[in-house]
Amino acid sequence: MDEKHLILEQYRIYNEMKESFINRSFMINRFFIIMSAVLLFGLIFAKMLLFNQFYLLLGIEIFGLASCIMWISNQDAYSTIIKIKYNAVIEKLEEDLPKAPNKDEYKELTDKRSKKRVVLVKDIQKWFAVLLMLIFFANLLIDFVNIILAYLLNA
Repeated sequence: MDEKHLILEQYRIYNEMKESFINRSFMINRFFIIMSAVLLFGLIFAKMLLFNQFYLLLGIEIFGLASCIMWISNQDAYSTIIKIKYNAVIEKLEEDLPKAPNKDEYKELTDKRSKKRVVLVKDIQKWFAVLLMLIFFANLLIDFVNIILAYLLNA
């Protein structure tokens, strides 16, 4: 095997690894979306039907907060690994190849984004996780205030 063939094979392997890593990232995000939705609906159900179950509400809210924090952390980790590890290695391998499709693709994407007048949120999943985290946190604060007021009024 000559050196160009080895570089091409490494390039192919890294692209496949990057794609499988991106797919794994999407699967994990899907898991967190479903888990957060279940917790949110559980919180709504508990607030509507189980009025005095403060500890159940607190448990759902704390678990919801923790899952949102894990979700955001997970997104950051996957994003960093994909951008730094895989893209950097692939671009380095492309220096020894006659064509550089990864660099060309990135250039096309940035050119198209710069032509748009309306810039949308870069990472909608992260904003969704932050919004859910704020909902769980606000409910947690409200329930803490309710518990404290109930305790003070009964004392």
